[in-house]
Amino acid sequence: MSIDLTRLPQRIEDGIEEHLPESLSTVPWTRSLAAGSLVASAILLISGRRKTALAVALGGGVVTLLENPDAARDLWNSIPRYIRNAQDLLVKSEDFITQLAEQGEKLRRSMSK
Repeated sequence: MSIDLTRLPQRIEDGIEEHLPESLSTVPWTRSLAAGSLVASAILLISGRRKTALAVALGGGVVTLLENPDAARDLWNSIPRYIRNAQDLLVKSEDFITQLAEQGEKLRRSMSK
């Protein structure tokens, strides 16, 4: 009894596809890997292994970028806008805190008289 080893991978693949639901076979493996790495990194983060969680999340992000390079290019091009928005938020927060400190000082002066 001889087994044809050249057809074995195809037979295994055919056997797996027969047992999988049709909706599962349409999910791209890159998306599944990225989602799994996100879950794994969350679990690692909760367990206190921050560096490992960051590495796993970074790996999932790289796989996601491989799946959709246009989204990565769009994200890269919009980074300056995100930085500007963050700077504007910091300036507004600083102004608010300065005004709050001034109002507090005025209140202290009026209470001490």
